Amino acid sequence: MKIILPVLLLLACCGLLSAVGIDAGEPETRLVVIYPKPDQLVSAIDSTFIFGNVQGDYNCKHDCLSINGQTIKVHSDGGFLAFLPVTPGKFEFQVRVLRVVDTELSGSTLERFQLLAEQIIPVIIPEPDKSLADDTLQILGDYRPPSGDLTLTTGDVLHIRFQGTPGLFAWAAIPGLIDSIPMSEMEPRQQSYWGEAVFGAGAVPDSVLIRGVYSGRYVVPESVSVIDARIIYNLATPPHQYIRPLIATPSEVPEDQRLIKLVAMPQGLAQASSYRVSFNNPRFPFTVRFIDSTQTVRHGPRLGYFSIYQPQGVEALVVGQNADWYRLKLSHSQYAWAHTGSVMPLPEGVLPPASKLTAIRLHSFEDHVLIEFPLAGKHPFRIYEDSRRVLRLQLFGVTTNTDWIRYDSNESLVELATWSQIEDGLYELKLTLSTDLWGYDTYYEGNTFYLKLNKPPERTKYLWGKTIVIDPGHSSDAGAIGPTGLTEAEANLMIALALRRELEKRHVKVVMTRDDMSHVALYDRPIIAKLANADLFVSVHNNALPDGVNPFSNHGVSTYYYHPHSIDLARLIQSELLRATGMPDFGLYHGNLAVNRPTQYPAVLVECAFMMIPEQEALLKTSRFQNKLAQAITRGIEDFLRQYDERNH
Repeated sequence: MKIILPVLLLLACCGLLSAVGIDAGEPETRLVVIYPKPDQLVSAIDSTFIFGNVQGDYNCKHDCLSINGQTIKVHSDGGFLAFLPVTPGKFEFQVRVLRVVDTELSGSTLERFQLLAEQIIPVIIPEPDKSLADDTLQILGDYRPPSGDLTLTTGDVLHIRFQGTPGLFAWAAIPGLIDSIPMSEMEPRQQSYWGEAVFGAGAVPDSVLIRGVYSGRYVVPESVSVIDARIIYNLATPPHQYIRPLIATPSEVPEDQRLIKLVAMPQGLAQASSYRVSFNNPRFPFTVRFIDSTQTVRHGPRLGYFSIYQPQGVEALVVGQNADWYRLKLSHSQYAWAHTGSVMPLPEGVLPPASKLTAIRLHSFEDHVLIEFPLAGKHPFRIYEDSRRVLRLQLFGVTTNTDWIRYDSNESLVELATWSQIEDGLYELKLTLSTDLWGYDTYYEGNTFYLKLNKPPERTKYLWGKTIVIDPGHSSDAGAIGPTGLTEAEANLMIALALRRELEKRHVKVVMTRDDMSHVALYDRPIIAKLANADLFVSVHNNALPDGVNPFSNHGVSTYYYHPHSIDLARLIQSELLRATGMPDFGLYHGNLAVNRPTQYPAVLVECAFMMIPEQEALLKTSRFQNKLAQAITRGIEDFLRQYDERNH
């Protein structure tokens, strides 16, 4: 009679193999861990994923894959994926492949386990920041400081933050300027973890909330000039804790009352900031010229975009600095930031251009409208899409003297152009369109600024005759990698080729950014689309997750856009992909992605499936699934064209 001993399986999967007599001969099974790599830094809080494959002499229905004592399912393709607890510091994933083998013992058949393959994957899990204990007196130092020294000017606000023992008194000083800047303890701070916030449930355990963060602010006065000063953080115990034990002498206290006497003795610490501050540095302000061909300016150092595609030669006034970022004053109240490596300081005394805009002229062409702004120099600008049919152009450093706006008599796209002076140095032109915005372009020729409004293609509701650029994401870089080693670059190309076949059946002119595994640089892909006069742009990708996000509960189809005139295309493709695949809805995203930022046409990026999930990786290898995705994307494009036509006719 066969005796089943499930406890032996438990022991084996928990790593207690010696208890059942393992024959650890040369394994024929191949075990490959794709992610994480040995000694990798894994940015997770308490759990993360591990995936790979088992091949060779292995039966996924009968053999056992165990990771850190947990039995993990293996797909028929050999791929596996697990989401397991981790602890901060040096951590190991112990991955074992086990086989049940029968052994005769005293006339009975026992199950024992043979070790077929094993890998130990050491990783580093970062220690989360922690609050200091309440019974200490300690300053840890700056809390989320700037990446380098600061230069501020009159009216700017210096934000001061440091971390120390919770529940105490804090203040800051700037030697030679001010002795006491009040500071208060903030509510417990949540540690930043963008991956969970965007792609997961958004939950961060209370155990990693940070107490003892103190904050204050200092407004730079007009009369102050300080160069390269350090901020001094001060922290002291509150009055009821100002105590120190003191032993009274025998002559002062009777022997039976010799106790510890408590006396008020203030205790405090001081520590300098890691960065320096300068106020009203005489080197500032000065003018810089953009040297990149298409410069991006931001709302803060490494923060969100203020405006994109500023051309080479644009000039602006620098009034401050944060490490390797310059603060630009664009108008009375508008500021932006540019990286120091993307601009060139001009000689002392050179001022940024100041233009008085007298006349605006609209030129109508068959496929676009060109709006001309004669200026005295190259000014920074920004464009807003207020709605499908309202566009606003802002020109910084420009003052209105606009007595003339000339339309072509046959102009039909622009219904109305109106100007306004928002504030000193900020001129705005508002365009009301007769149809939904399709796309636009901006550029300078000399000092004349041009805004080009692209008209929708002819016979908009039909795919026939359109030019569509298909971009299979990645190439020489593999992108995400699936458990069995399928690369995203390969999967993207297979789907993109299937999409090309579907579109060409409908007489679409298809332009591929690549049709093999040749390398195409990321920023060359939009250039290919612009040179092809693309009507639409679709970038094909497949997804993966940041460390620490659970792939079993966070996966599915997602689609990304950047400009508002692309959201309808993204939404309709997303809807068709969900209907065709039956996979979860992983979301419609505004995503700051390089291939979506061009303005000339509607552009989207689709994430069809998840490379890291064995079942989805296996589907991506099949032509049936590739064709299903291609057909869904095609239907989404058709839906977009049809709905656009219905709204505009």
